[in-house]
This record gives sequence, structure tokens and C-alpha cells, in this order.
Amino acid sequence: MKGWDRIFLIFKSTMAFVYLLLGIFILFFDAFPIPLSITGKIIIGIVFILYGIYRIYSNYLGIKSKRNED
Repeated sequence: MKGWDRIFLIFKSTMAFVYLLLGIFILFFDAFPIPLSITGKIIIGIVFILYGIYRIYSNYLGIKSKRNED
């Protein structure tokens, strides 16, 4: 893996974990600065968690395909 590819991989992986942690934060903590109803918090939290999981999985597939190319 070359320099820029590694930097982009680190950035994409970091953002995936940020989405995952943001979803957990919205679901389980009341300190979120935007007032939401319970239903809104659950929906937005689950969407962020699922998107984070999707990003982690797509990064994994990208790493796997890069290794098969090399």
C-alpha cells in the first residue's frame, strides 16, 4: 500500500468509527446538544450505527481487495 492509500484508509477507518461512536452516544447519553424525542434519538442513533458498520465492512473489503492485487 502506498503513502496516500494508507492515509485515506486511516481517514476512512477513523470516520467509520466516529459514525459508530456517534450513534452509540446519541442512543445512550442525554448530553446530545440537539433536543430530540426518544423515537428520534433511537432512529438517528441506529442509522448512525448501521452506517458505521457499513463503512467498516466496506473498508474491510477494500483492504482485502488491495491485498489480493498486490
